[in-house]
Amino acid sequence: MHSSVSSNKILDCDPNRKAILKLPHILIVEDEIKLRSHLAQILKDGHFSVSTCETYPGLVKIIESAHEKFDVIVLDRLLNGLDSAQLIEKIKHDLPEIKIIVLSAIATPAEKAVLLNLGADDYLAKPFDEDELIARINVVLRRINKNIHFSNLFIDIEARSIRVGDQEISLTNKEFYLLKTLLQTPGKVFAKPLLYEKVWGMSSDVESNVIETTANKLRQRLKGLGANLQIKNLRNVGYWVEK
Repeated sequence: MHSSVSSNKILDCDPNRKAILKLPHILIVEDEIKLRSHLAQILKDGHFSVSTCETYPGLVKIIESAHEKFDVIVLDRLLNGLDSAQLIEKIKHDLPEIKIIVLSAIATPAEKAVLLNLGADDYLAKPFDEDELIARINVVLRRINKNIHFSNLFIDIEARSIRVGDQEISLTNKEFYLLKTLLQTPGKVFAKPLLYEKVWGMSSDVESNVIETTANKLRQRLKGLGANLQIKNLRNVGYWVEK
């Protein structure tokens, strides 16, 4: 059995060991050792908590034990000749909160339709682009209301906690809600009237530089911690975030 890439992550198919960092937790299920290690390194570099599993029985054990919490399973279609698609319905029944992204060498619309109909949340054909895989993981993570993950920044909405890498930071209420609002749709331009309404609950008719002040303080805090994102703005247009 092979272990995952970092000593502070869960090792292979052992569901009883806990990840240390409260980051989005990804389970890679892949039987080919080089690809499994490569995937783990990609996701580790993308600031995810990573665990790995290499066998069909190992995945069954994880599903049935349910001791460990995963946000996303990146699932190889074939595991040592066994079709992992047979487990998708079981995962969704036993652990409905987990998102599933299937990796398959069969790149046909019919294959994708079968997997999505079984309950997979997304499908990516092999060979795949690394950036696209990260993007697809982030998309399914945004469907989980309790957290937002963007680059090396992670927001646990339910706990109201924010981390940059492994550093937890403290923000004022308005800083938190401004950042959360912008990160719920990265790249989208939020006009000032919309931010006044969503974050401050007041009319944009009120003369105030509160958005500018809050955004500037937020920029300084995030920059000081090495956050890999920028809060951009354009006069008379609005605010948005990008890497």
